[in-house]
Order: sequence, then structure tokens, then C-alpha cells
Amino acid sequence: MAVNPQIKTLTIRPPKAPNLLVAPVQYSQLYVDQLNNALRLYFNQIDNFGAGLLNGAGGAAIRFPNGAFHQDGYTTLTNAIPNSSSTANIVVGSTTGFASAGTILIGNELINYTGKTATSFTGITRSVYGSTGSSHAAGVYVSEAQGVASASTALAIPFDTTDTSNQVALDPLDNTKVVFSVAGYYNIQFSVQLLNCTSSIDNATLWFRQNTNDIANTAGIVSVPAKHAGGVGAAIVSWNLIVAVDAGDNIQLMMASNSGNTVAATYPPGTAPTHPASPSVILTATFVSALY
Repeated sequence: MAVNPQIKTLTIRPPKAPNLLVAPVQYSQLYVDQLNNALRLYFNQIDNFGAGLLNGAGGAAIRFPNGAFHQDGYTTLTNAIPNSSSTANIVVGSTTGFASAGTILIGNELINYTGKTATSFTGITRSVYGSTGSSHAAGVYVSEAQGVASASTALAIPFDTTDTSNQVALDPLDNTKVVFSVAGYYNIQFSVQLLNCTSSIDNATLWFRQNTNDIANTAGIVSVPAKHAGGVGAAIVSWNLIVAVDAGDNIQLMMASNSGNTVAATYPPGTAPTHPASPSVILTATFVSALY
């Protein structure tokens, strides 16, 4: 075991079996002494390895399957948007990380788009999800939002960024699915930033699916405030659960809204006071125990 005082990293070196000499045909005290020395060194390595794992910091040297993912697409307007009736392309610094079609938040207005180029959103529909349109100046933030198609439908929330991944990863063909390569019990924890642009309080429901099937007793309901004081109503919700998964299983975070107007949206960075962006969704999965 070794600790580097510069980077505070704990390393536990596993024992390596010795290469033992072939025994002679006749008894040899020299051979026995050499064999005992080799075995003694090996057993010392095993003792040190066990002691390293069992000391107060031993767990720091063990890697468990885990994954952390979020969605936080945001950019800035390059060209001003004149008014709420304009359906012209919305020109931005970059659309990298945004879905090929979806919803964006500018100020207090939610806007749908059906396509994008490298620097613009196309197929624009203004003032969706009960929001009120207005003009927007060049340089303001444009962030990504996720909403349900209607009050009677559910949304599988997507992720666009992998923060860490060890045997837990996003499905490359469906970024709403978190896939587990190693069976076990996992602690799944999430937070979702909910926004409501209407003048009425709305209820949003969140729950989990495993292999596209609802997981019993995982739903929760949160009330999202109505717009007020010139801004949207906002609520952030989070909880965790322990889920048993087999290798190859996937988990999805689902959302629904009573009115169909509540969205999960990224809040861009702030300036007064300065603060980082608030991702629309964060999810982590941490291995807890083997199944058996």
C-alpha cells in the first residue's frame, strides 16, 4: 500500500504469486530455505493487501460500478428575436448538445423547433407550454427544455452528458436509457429542475421504468408554482431508491404533468449573483451490493 502525499491518492497493490523453483529429486536444505523465503514474501504481500483494505481509508482504493449523467444544453442568441409572432430561424452561437428537435427556453418563453443546423434552430413555434412570447436581445441565454407531448402522455427524460461511467452507461441508441453491465443492487438518485410558465399551479409526476416497465412504488408528485414576479414558477425535486438489476438491464426516468405544461429545463448561469447553470436533470447510479 502506498499514499502519495501530493495528490492524496491511496493505492493498494494486489499480491503476485511467486515463481517457485522446481523441487530437486533429493532433499536439499538450500531449496527448502529458498522456497520458504519465496512463500514468506508472498504471504507478507497478502497480509499487507488485507491490512490496506481493512484500514480506515481502505475503501478509497476500491472501484465500484457507477455512473453519473446530466442534461444542461445552453448557448446564446446571436441575432435578436423581434417579437412573439416571428417564426424565423433562431440563430445562436452553437446548437451542439441540443436534440435534433425539441424545445428551448429564452427568458420566460418556451419555443419548439423541428430541426437545427450548427448555429440555428429551424421550424419554430413560439410561446408553447403556456408561455408568453416577447422579443429577445442578442447575447441572452438559450437553454434546452423537455416537455410532455400532452397531459395524457409520459416523457422519458434524456441525458446529453456523461460525467462518470464505470460499467454504467447511456444506451448509444437511446439516451433516455441508463444501462447496467454488472448485476447488483444500485442506489439511483436524481434531481429535476421543473419550470411552469402558466398562471396556474401544476402537478408533475416522476417515476422510474426498468426495461420499459414501470417500477412499482417509485412515483412521486410535486407541485410546481405558477409564474410570479415576472418570472416562471420553478421547483427542483429529488429522491433516491435502491433497484436490483441484472446485467444488461436499463433504467429510465419518466415525467408527466397534469396540465401538460410543466417542463424540465436547464436554467442558464446567473450574473447577480454569479452562479453556475442548473441542469434540467441529474442522475447518478452507484453500486451497493451483489444480488446474491
